Amino acid sequence: MRADKQTYISAVPFLLMLLSSMLMGCNAISNLVRRDAAPGKRVEAANDTIPRIKELECHDIIEQARKEQWDSIQLTNYGQPYSFSYPNTLADSIVEYAKLFIGTPYVYAGKGPNKFDCSGFTAFVFRHFGYELRASAKGQLDDGWKVLTKPDELRPGDLVFYGGRGKTREIGHVGIVVSNDPARHRFSFIHASVRLGVTISFSTESYYYPRYITACRILPE
Repeated sequence: MRADKQTYISAVPFLLMLLSSMLMGCNAISNLVRRDAAPGKRVEAANDTIPRIKELECHDIIEQARKEQWDSIQLTNYGQPYSFSYPNTLADSIVEYAKLFIGTPYVYAGKGPNKFDCSGFTAFVFRHFGYELRASAKGQLDDGWKVLTKPDELRPGDLVFYGGRGKTREIGHVGIVVSNDPARHRFSFIHASVRLGVTISFSTESYYYPRYITACRILPE
């Protein structure tokens, strides 16, 4: 009986070690976070650390904020550098959305999202915010409720019109104002250019300066 008791006591450390291993295995399995097993959804691996999981959750919140067009969001629970501000005006939102397509190639009659011509790009961007623009650059001038004769009056979100490659005084190109600097008498605009695709240019550039024709305002005051 004493020998059996001694054998039992000597086996205790082994049993404790085995139990510890089993608990560690269960813990690893429980750390496998499956947000959604559907195709295209993120599945987190068991070796993701808590900071990494928090980072991914933070990114989810930011993406949701962009989709819902929230004005702003404070991520205080996640600490630095997790902070985010969404543009707080419709014009800012339009400009930021347009910037997502920088580098998208130019293709004649391209309507997006993987290829654009100039009027296809402006129509695609404004449609995302509920505004239907006509198919041509010249037609989009008539979509505005106000024609702007002075470049210094331009605001982000306004449409600017330029002469085409051949007929420089006939509307053949359109872009969206990104910013305006009246003190320097220049503005920047985002557009689908033949050579660079979607890009941001300045009104003072040698190619665009002599081709500028007019502008219009689509958005309400």
